[in-house]
This record gives sequence, C-alpha cells and structure tokens, in this order.
Amino acid sequence: MALPNTSVVAVGIEPPLLTGHALEPLTLPIEAPRDALEDLAIELHAGAVAILPAARLEPALRRLHVLQSALDGRSRIACCQTELSPLAAGVLVGLAASVAPYAPSAALLADALPALEQELLVAAVLPRVLRLRKPRPPLRARLRSLLPGARFLVSPEPEPIVAPVHWRHKPPILLEDAGDEIAVVHAGRVRGVGAPAQLLAEAFGGATVEEVQAPPGLASRWRVTQAIEAVAYPTDAEAMARRVLALPATPCPWCGEPHAALPCALCGHDRDRAIATKQVLGRPEADPSVSGFAPPTQAGRPAEVTLR
Repeated sequence: MALPNTSVVAVGIEPPLLTGHALEPLTLPIEAPRDALEDLAIELHAGAVAILPAARLEPALRRLHVLQSALDGRSRIACCQTELSPLAAGVLVGLAASVAPYAPSAALLADALPALEQELLVAAVLPRVLRLRKPRPPLRARLRSLLPGARFLVSPEPEPIVAPVHWRHKPPILLEDAGDEIAVVHAGRVRGVGAPAQLLAEAFGGATVEEVQAPPGLASRWRVTQAIEAVAYPTDAEAMARRVLALPATPCPWCGEPHAALPCALCGHDRDRAIATKQVLGRPEADPSVSGFAPPTQAGRPAEVTLR
C-alpha cells in the first residue's frame, strides 16, 4: 500500500483502533498544548482533511485555526464536520485515514466522507428512550421506559429500530452473517447489561466485537446517563476505498485539485456560481476566480463541508 499524500486530522475526536485498518489519523485535542500543535504541523502533508464533531464545532474550529496559523500556508486543509455520535465519529476518522492512500486529493477524500458514513452501522443499548430523538421511539417503548429494568436496542439508520432487550426477547438482527468482512467496536456501560459483547454479536450477525474506551459525551449524545454505543464497520480497507472513491471527479479550476462536489473543499471555489455570475454581469472581472484574485473563502480559512 502506498503512503498517503493526504493527512486526516481528528479534531476533538478520539479514534479507536480498528481491525484491518493499520493507518491511524492524526489527532488534535481541543485542549491541545502549543507543543502538540507544533509537532502536528510538522507531520501534516501538503493536503489534509480535518474532521470535527458538530456537537463541539466552535471550540474545534478555534483549535484548528490555531493549527493553521502554525502551518503558515504549508498545508491546505479541507474542514469537514460530522453529526455522528462520539464513537461512530471516531470510527469515521479511522476509516478516512485508511482511504487516504487511495485518494488523489484531499478535496476528493472530503467529498467521499458522506459515502464513508454510509459504510457504518450504529446502534446503542439504552436504559430508557423517553428523551430519544433519533430514532423516534413509539409510544409503547416510551411507556416501557417507565418500568424498572427496561433496556432497549436502538439503531437510527438505515431502518429505525427501537426494540426491547430482555431475556424473553431476542435482540433484533441488524446484520445477517457478517463473517470476517465486518467488525464491531463498542464502548460505554448500562447497569444490568453484564455481557454486552454477546448481545451485540448476536445483533450484528456474529461479527467480531471488541470493547474500546468510551469517548467523552457518549451517553449524553443518546440523551441518557448511561449508554453502550456500538459501531459496525468494514474490515477490508482497499475494497472500501474503491467503493467510496467511485466519484465523478474533475480538476478544480482554481486550485487544480480533483474534487467531486461544489464548492471545492480545499479552496472554496464554486465554478457553477462563477460561470453564472460572469453571465449575469457580462464581464470576467465579476468573479475572483476569473480575474485571478483570491477565491471567495477567506484566506487561510478552511472551506466547510457539512456531512449529511
């Protein structure tokens, strides 16, 4: 496998070790000291993708801007935010690091992140679902939450699931016969659930289940005081990279980097908007990308890509 030309930076996200994925992302804690920022600036490639948690976006952006000032223009960073829960966000950045060696540019890797999110299957074991927003629990599940000893297995996508977990009830099957192609990491705890690995292995079709350290904010993300979050992910990095990078890419007319979505994740240039502006005003000076001036995004600041 070739060495990556693009760095992946997890800003305020703690990535776990993943089966089948040897490459790890760079990490930038929100409270990182100055020495850590300087060391990270040395390790960055010319292009980078920074992934930030939407729940802590403002402090993460502030820390990223400090890093960019230390870089002094030596690296261009595509800034992306994810709405995923804490453990799932950690798995996402780990998978992105595995895809990086196969990506022709940081912009295309940033454009592939929504497809990479679709490679994940997220579930949680919760003691109650009264305040759960996604997936939206039915009335029966809300009423059951009021009973002592209630436990639920929930999964927001692709099909919303809110199912009781009890010795009389087998857990819902989220995956059929996962084999070696899928692995699962889980973190957290719920009082009364003594063997979460066994429960999750059954729900995820016999996939290998490994416990990892719980990231901060895991339970509050599910709107409870205790939670077990589990994330299933593919173990074949090369096959996964082929799937998520199968995008119709074209060179950006401003920075020259291959990209698939507008605006360009690296420089912020939107060629469609530039063409439309030129046609409306009837002169090339109307658009910075045509006249040769800087693109619309502020210099030194990353273009923001929101994952859906």
